Amino acid sequence: MTRAPLETLSGTAWDVVVVGAGAVGCAAARELAGRGFKTLLVDRGDIGAGTSSRSSRMLYSGVGYLAPDFPLWQIPFRPLAVWKRFLYARNIMHCRAELVRDMPHRLTKHRFQYPFRAGDRYPHWLIEFGFRLMETVASRNVPLAFRRLSPEQAAKESAMVAGLGGPVSSVGVFEEFMYAWPERICVDTALDAERRGATIRTYAKVSGIEQRGSTWHVTLDEEAPDATGRATVTAAAVVNAAGPWVDRVPGGGASETRRVLGRKGVNVMIRLPDAWRGQGLEAFSSKGETFYVFPWGDYHFIGPTELVVTEDSDDVRVLETEVDYILGEANLLFPKLALTRKDVQHAWCGVRPMSTEDGETVSLPVRAIEDPAKPGLVTMTGSYIMMHRHAGRLAARAVEKVLGKRGAPTKGMLAGIDGNDVSRIVREEHVVRLVDLVRRRLPDGLDPSLGRDRAEELSHIAAAAAGWSEERRRKELDYFDENTARVYQRV
Repeated sequence: MTRAPLETLSGTAWDVVVVGAGAVGCAAARELAGRGFKTLLVDRGDIGAGTSSRSSRMLYSGVGYLAPDFPLWQIPFRPLAVWKRFLYARNIMHCRAELVRDMPHRLTKHRFQYPFRAGDRYPHWLIEFGFRLMETVASRNVPLAFRRLSPEQAAKESAMVAGLGGPVSSVGVFEEFMYAWPERICVDTALDAERRGATIRTYAKVSGIEQRGSTWHVTLDEEAPDATGRATVTAAAVVNAAGPWVDRVPGGGASETRRVLGRKGVNVMIRLPDAWRGQGLEAFSSKGETFYVFPWGDYHFIGPTELVVTEDSDDVRVLETEVDYILGEANLLFPKLALTRKDVQHAWCGVRPMSTEDGETVSLPVRAIEDPAKPGLVTMTGSYIMMHRHAGRLAARAVEKVLGKRGAPTKGMLAGIDGNDVSRIVREEHVVRLVDLVRRRLPDGLDPSLGRDRAEELSHIAAAAAGWSEERRRKELDYFDENTARVYQRV
């Protein structure tokens, strides 16, 4: 697919412009196009290159979202808050089942452990009740297969459990799924939106959104290397799905208030004992926060940190103190490992957008915020990759309130990729930079070398398919190395 100059979009009219090609934006474009809306999906970078590429890579069961953020004795006096958390956890389970049904080729299933320990934040019976409740009323034939075993029996079944330190009263065992490749889920969804009729333009930064009467004017600036250009398009509605950047999109919402705050999460990649391969663990940290050990091929990644940040997510980096915290918590769980920074392969962080609507800051649920003073402008906040389909439906319903319905939703076809036909991928899947190809179109960017082992080879294929000069090819290699070092930091 030849990339046309940005100016060719100038003067074009759309029903909806979706800003942000992360998981939520791609899903919104897919849903809107499927409902008959003429849809343009734009992003200042590549598909799935922002927050969606820094996810925890796991489909959460939803059990953790049942936990109240207030003392347990208040539960009888706050039934509405408890009911909202149940509905949210149930929705998460439904989204989990939807992805397992529709994207099995993008998921891997693993055994997870949950150690019940003295001093845990919540009573053990309550945690077990949560697992069994979700499995009974919300699993939709995708079971958690929860079992509660004695420490001795669990240790016989799992070398990871055998490595736990400290008194463990029992161990919960359940099945959970992880994204084999989260960035590719975004690409698949965007391409499905395109098959349904949407138009995709990456590396097009929104430099202004202005309402004139009932029409929105969106100005785009070219961000691709070796290219310049500007275009202004019109739309009847705009969906701001820029994740933690929604408040930084010029004209994308009320400037006097923040719709989102960012919650920073840091993860570190470590090679744990071979006998632990493919197994995961969820627990609480010494601070009472969620803590996990997730399998990733021959490795595991451990985290996260939980820190609210207000700076631009582009500027957020992993701090040495955060790595030390994660290693310290891992050593509390597994004291015999005695992990140090020398064991860390690399570390990365992401910023999850939390809604600040109604005077509270929450990471749940996903919201489609509509401003009565600006009809047709919808802002999406607070979602996860696993809920991207649900978020897309919320965005489409919000648009339909303004523009009306255009027709029954159509079903797309999520095609698989032929990983051997790299040239076709470059030509047809909106690849602009080498990093787009290595990290988000092919799985090489997620291997232990983070794609470095094949970058040279792939750069030649991409250059031939895209018509890059030798100078451009070398620049792309340099940028790939720079981007890799920035995103996946050595500590």
